[in-house]
Amino acid sequence: MDFQLSRWRFVLRALVLALIVTALPMPAGADDASQPSARPGLRASIASNAKLAVAKTPAPAKSRAQAAGAVNKPLESKSFFKTPVGLAVLGVFVAGTGYAIYSASHDKIPPQGR
Repeated sequence: MDFQLSRWRFVLRALVLALIVTALPMPAGADDASQPSARPGLRASIASNAKLAVAKTPAPAKSRAQAAGAVNKPLESKSFFKTPVGLAVLGVFVAGTGYAIYSASHDKIPPQGR
């Protein structure tokens, strides 16, 4: 009896120690000598990014051609459930639903409310 109690105490102490170690901040990880210099404020960043976005916009001739009735290229992206990953997700979902229905209908312990 004493062996089991001391074993549980050891496990409990190890868990508490692990929680303390993970909860404490690591001073060595927080110290960074190569910190970047202060960045400009939000308004300055927005202004510079807006200027870059205006410079990168396409020429107006392209937008006029689209408005004149140019044929748009169809979207090349497929539906998620037509991709291999989507089919795998759908298969797992159907299998889980089927097992849940099977398990509920073949339950050996009857519900207490009936």
